[in-house]
Amino acid sequence: MYGQGPPPYGQTPPQYPYQQQQLHHRRTAPQPHPPPQRDGDGGGGGGMAGGGLPPPEGPPHGLLLEAASNKVLLPSRGVLAALMALPLVLWLLAVGAGVLHWEAELPDGASKREFEHPLTWFDVHVLRVWGPLLPLLPLAVRVVAMGVRPSHSPASLTSLASSSSSSSSSSPLSPAAGGALRRPPLPLRPAASLPGACAGLYTLVIAARIGLYLAHLGLQAGAGVYLVSDHLLLAASMLACFQAELVMCASDAFKAELLRPRDPRVGAGARQVAVIAAFVSSAFLLVALFGDMYATARWFHARAESLGALAAGAALFNGPVALWLWRVAACVTP
Repeated sequence: MYGQGPPPYGQTPPQYPYQQQQLHHRRTAPQPHPPPQRDGDGGGGGGMAGGGLPPPEGPPHGLLLEAASNKVLLPSRGVLAALMALPLVLWLLAVGAGVLHWEAELPDGASKREFEHPLTWFDVHVLRVWGPLLPLLPLAVRVVAMGVRPSHSPASLTSLASSSSSSSSSSPLSPAAGGALRRPPLPLRPAASLPGACAGLYTLVIAARIGLYLAHLGLQAGAGVYLVSDHLLLAASMLACFQAELVMCASDAFKAELLRPRDPRVGAGARQVAVIAAFVSSAFLLVALFGDMYATARWFHARAESLGALAAGAALFNGPVALWLWRVAACVTP
């Protein structure tokens, strides 16, 4: 009357779904987890290398091979643009300020030979004596510190790049192929960035500047024509060479940093410090050059001669060298 009574004797009560699920869990024994595979068991690690260990972090292999060559390699196009634009902007500001502050007469009525400004010592003892050869100093430091020959020939670098892009399972020494051996990291060392091209470029700039100087002297002696300031034109040619050296020193320092763990030579850190010292020395020489050219444009040459030298230097030296640097430099990020 009030529902079904107990089942007859000998029959089991009906099981509801949730009761069957609980009974199933009670009767099922827990399954043990499979043991982790060790290196060399042949099971492979999927995307893991070295028996379940993640692959080592670091620069891509192709980037390391680029750093082991004589190429110009920089972190980004922004770094390249800054290295190229900053010296040119300072140069224009220094000469432009000298032209703007031009004085027809020297202070206290002094003659040009007697007048001295704060950078006369640099002009007399450094610029006039060693001026065209000064950009060769950082180049020599880079060649001695980094070396001229790369660690591998271009053909071997190409083959190494193609082999590194292949699957690791095809190598008999890779863990995925069932072996426990590992291929040792390839020793790589950086080489100086474009040493031969830079030496040829600086020689061409020096020869062109000397030719222009002699031609201008002939015009002055024959027709009494003063077109440009020879001093400012010399400084423009030096700026073009130093600008290239700033880019090359930055490239060598960056490549040395990338290959520091793989450089087998003793004193790899000292070589990098030498390249950075060449970079800093070039920057200081440029600052002294800009200050000297400010005084030259202000007190020693007419405005037309200074502006003519500025335009001629941009057309003959600064513009072509900047275009060449932009084309030959390779950057990690655009």
